[in-house]
Amino acid sequence: MQLKQCITAALMICMAPAYAEPVLPSPEFSVRWLDEAYLPRHQALVKASNAFATESQALCAAPTEKNLISTRHAWKKTALAWHAMDAAPGGPIVLERTGRKIDFWPTRPDDIEAMIPKGLDERNVGARGLPAAEYLLWGNNDPKAQLTKLKEKQRCLYLVGISERIVSDIALLNDGWGYYREQLGAENPFFRQNLLPETLNLMLGALDSQAKRLPKEAQRTAFAEWRSGTGKASSAAVLNAIGSTLFSPSGGIASLLADKPDVIAKVKQALSQAKSAQASIPDAFDSPAASVARGNYLASIKLLKHSIETDVAEALDLTLGLSESDGD
Repeated sequence: MQLKQCITAALMICMAPAYAEPVLPSPEFSVRWLDEAYLPRHQALVKASNAFATESQALCAAPTEKNLISTRHAWKKTALAWHAMDAAPGGPIVLERTGRKIDFWPTRPDDIEAMIPKGLDERNVGARGLPAAEYLLWGNNDPKAQLTKLKEKQRCLYLVGISERIVSDIALLNDGWGYYREQLGAENPFFRQNLLPETLNLMLGALDSQAKRLPKEAQRTAFAEWRSGTGKASSAAVLNAIGSTLFSPSGGIASLLADKPDVIAKVKQALSQAKSAQASIPDAFDSPAASVARGNYLASIKLLKHSIETDVAEALDLTLGLSESDGD
């Protein structure tokens, strides 16, 4: 009886359908990819946010036109560094929900104005972060009036508080990246098993957000970062970061798909087309004349998403399916 059971069990195993195992990146690949594609973006964000905090402090110490221009420039560099990081995040950014802390959007001017007399409350994400700082620096359709407003001590100190909180929120990630790197290089495969699907899922979420931040038809105020006019540059930062992550100096996913050059060619072509469509959007990206160009860009984003979801994911035997909010 036992022999029959053993034979039956063996036959069932042999007859069971064979499923391809998802590609498991090696510890060497995983650590190298983190070092090349993730940590430099984090370091750029750290540097930019520190400069923004320094410029905000200088503005409050001497509220001049020159210092306001410098602070706005530092804000833009921080925003672009953040969008590059958020285009392909992972590890501690997901766990800390950094995006919700420093990039809560749409901006809530009424909440911000109500909080200025009280001081910054880190729990009120709608009245802190980069969008709130953008509002304080540019206002609503009246950028020239902001210097006078920022001469009010409470208002300027609120800006400083926002900038310093951004620095501390980003600094929280330092140890997290170190731990993540250590685990990717460890013998236990858990973190490496999640590395590829998490990365691709979060990229898809970043591409989804482009439709919200740069809609095809909308009023000017519906666009993200309409106050500072940074929307077009932000979308370029997203695409560039996705490209440099997928195809980092030592190969990125290309090294995992060396035997499937057609897949690499397809996703590179889709990325190139998206970059070209993005570059064709006029600088006045919110103008009626730019509507067709924006529509073409959003169509190219859909094609890039499709290439990642099908060509890349299927070639790596990955199952994707997180919602776009999982990376905020």
